[in-house]
Amino acid sequence: FLHNSLLCYQGSGFCVTGKIEAGYIQTGERILAMPPNETCTVKGITLHDEALDWAAAGDHVSLTVTGMDIIKINVGCVFCDPKEPIRVCTRFRARILLFNIEVPITKGFPVLLHYHTVSEPATIRKLISVLHKSSGEVLKKKPKCLSKGMNAIVEIQTQRPVSLELYKDFKELGRFMLRYVGSTIAAGVVTEVKCN
Repeated sequence: FLHNSLLCYQGSGFCVTGKIEAGYIQTGERILAMPPNETCTVKGITLHDEALDWAAAGDHVSLTVTGMDIIKINVGCVFCDPKEPIRVCTRFRARILLFNIEVPITKGFPVLLHYHTVSEPATIRKLISVLHKSSGEVLKKKPKCLSKGMNAIVEIQTQRPVSLELYKDFKELGRFMLRYVGSTIAAGVVTEVKCN
């Protein structure tokens, strides 16, 4: 997968810059952008101003792509193999660890979801359970609120679709931070993706 972080025009196509998180990519290959669920063709690969025929996981590269409209691509878009598309969702369940927060978190609490280069408005839709910090055992189901230091399972809903994977399957695309009024209030991992 390639995680996009910058866009620019280049000749007949446009350029996306990011990190290859897994696998490899080569010139001439068809790749799928998620979201918006459209394919494009890799016309060129550049690593440190050097043109390459292919690049692999861990490389920070620029790809020149053609065959899709630049307007449909946003920072945070993930490029993947069309045969194995990444999950795209607006709702997911996660295990979160709350930091030192001033206000208790309740159902409907507004947050900013941060992962890689994505910053997406979201809402904590459901408080599912409070967990024991070390064992993960459920201490309380359907809590009314969450406070500092708690470990919990919650359901989060984003305003727009985001590309996520389960943490157990793909750590890099399965972890995130939650922010509120300019402060990081929680770290979390995706435990279940609710497909759209």
